[in-house]
Amino acid sequence: MIRLQASVSKGWLHANAGFQFPEKYYLDPLFRYEQDRKIDAYLRTRFPSTPLYNMEDNLVQQDYVVPNQVLFDAMQPNLLVAALLGASFHFDNGLDPDVNGAPLAEIHSADELPSPERLLDHPLLDDFRKRFAELSRERPDLRPIPPFFWDTSGRGTIHGIITTSFKLVGQNIFLLMSDRKELVHAIHRWIVDCYTVLLRHFSEAGRLPITSVHVGECSGIMLSPSKFEEFVVPYLTLLGREFGALRLHSCGNSDRLLPAMARVENVRILDVGSGTSLAKIRGLFGPSMEINTFPALQLLRRGMDREAVLEWYDKIREDNAGGPLQIAFHLEEDYDLENCLAIHEAVQNDQAAPCSATIPAVTEGTLVNVCVTNI
Repeated sequence: MIRLQASVSKGWLHANAGFQFPEKYYLDPLFRYEQDRKIDAYLRTRFPSTPLYNMEDNLVQQDYVVPNQVLFDAMQPNLLVAALLGASFHFDNGLDPDVNGAPLAEIHSADELPSPERLLDHPLLDDFRKRFAELSRERPDLRPIPPFFWDTSGRGTIHGIITTSFKLVGQNIFLLMSDRKELVHAIHRWIVDCYTVLLRHFSEAGRLPITSVHVGECSGIMLSPSKFEEFVVPYLTLLGREFGALRLHSCGNSDRLLPAMARVENVRILDVGSGTSLAKIRGLFGPSMEINTFPALQLLRRGMDREAVLEWYDKIREDNAGGPLQIAFHLEEDYDLENCLAIHEAVQNDQAAPCSATIPAVTEGTLVNVCVTNI
């Protein structure tokens, strides 16, 4: 089975429809709720026959999005951790938010790391709990979704180990891997404990049981396989043991990291960057592992021939060997819209392949689900 889920970026929405994403969008849930409804209406009008969604890139499960959900403090998870350590947010009306500086850039000892439980007393979380309770009480018609969660599925979302330490410590984390290994291990263990405490806190506060955890190891590709295995795999495994089911994400061509990833316990979905060989994944992880992937940005940018996009699709379809596969892309400002829509068309054309399963129609609010045989 091949599924497709496509979304649009804030940059694209800003450039094409003038939508603004100020600080209030991220920290005022009702403001965001109203704006997101306007964006949804715009996308339905702009793409009446093609489902393109307003969602955080590759994190949301559209089948679990309900019309009345309200996202609280919905931003990238390592930004929230950085803010709890003292970093200040940076907002840009046309781009995603970030934080200023690296709050652990001057760390010299593991003793400087606060207890993860102490983070729960931070004013930011006090404010979250107060606002969450108020909205739940005053607007019973709405379904509030706590931070680290993006829909009603119960799949928590965190950044990976090196991805978080890189954000918190800065580029010095890579030197510390040679000069201060013990400190890096202590930081990485602290990150696991921190995310565990925060995930469980947000789950309890939001009355949303954790069903699995997405771990975005976006910076993992910067490490050698041996460094990835030493400094990342043990801590991903701790998360897998703690929560039972992981969706492990890696950016870029991750072929050289696949053997190390195969040692992480309880990975249920492997979400890999463009260029990663699906055939190698099938060889290491087997035919039943769900793979999520997306096309290289070079394929989608303006000036790229449509045939190259279709050749990419044919290649991953062949390498996937009939296993569960989801394709995703996030429409950016400099992408060729026709090349993006060509992927939709290619997936829909495969509906003609013989299949005993029922193929649902492509309608607003659903994924494209395609059963493909002999591939």
